[in-house]
Amino acid sequence: MKTEMIIDTHCHAGLHKYEPIESLLYHMEEAKVDKAVLIQHGGEFDNSYHVECMNKFPNYFASAMLVSPDDQGDSIHKWAEQGIVGIRLGASSRALNSNPLVHWSTANQLGLVVSALGSPQAFLSQEFAEVLQRYPNLHIIIEHLAGVDNGSPETLKLLEKVLELSEHEQLSIKLPGFGEFCDLPYPFQEIPKFAEMTLGAFGPRRMMWGSDYPPVTTREGYKHSLEFPMKYFSKLSEDERSWIFGKSAFESWHFT
Repeated sequence: MKTEMIIDTHCHAGLHKYEPIESLLYHMEEAKVDKAVLIQHGGEFDNSYHVECMNKFPNYFASAMLVSPDDQGDSIHKWAEQGIVGIRLGASSRALNSNPLVHWSTANQLGLVVSALGSPQAFLSQEFAEVLQRYPNLHIIIEHLAGVDNGSPETLKLLEKVLELSEHEQLSIKLPGFGEFCDLPYPFQEIPKFAEMTLGAFGPRRMMWGSDYPPVTTREGYKHSLEFPMKYFSKLSEDERSWIFGKSAFESWHFT
């Protein structure tokens, strides 16, 4: 069930960790994925490989940088000038310098999109609430369904609270492969209502699929990480599916 364009919003690629970009391109071609967002992996503050990938394969990739915790904002400017349109920040993160909010404020100033990671508790923290209040026009995309990973009653309650944040129009959320919260093996037998709950809160225009490649290869595999949610949402209209699997990402990550 192919939508007009499919974009994967959560992929990792590297030379010192994970796999080079050609591995991702192989899986994208096999699954008929058109474009992808490269999310910098933890601990890597040299984003030059992402820039190299974007230049080598124009119109295929967008990127979210990482910068060191003590960066004063200079590195953010540097990487943005080289074409990186996003930054990855912890939901409750603060810079380790005299201006704790400088990473958030610089992202806001440059019009970057923030790919935000963390636990449900981090997204419900006072630190994240302060960011939402101070930067109401900063587009923030919640990664990994806010870090939920099972269908326990406690997890469901936490997700319900996180989904209340959808009242902030600046927020979007990534829908991962269902292997992040369903018991293996694939095909999944018991499926928590996470995807339906998220759709009800955010709607299709503020949801976007992300595979989590290459970690997804140890769960259901890349192709199934797309195949299963597309089948799961098969009763939605073609337009609604197009937003979840392509349009929302296309607009958010400034693809051309």
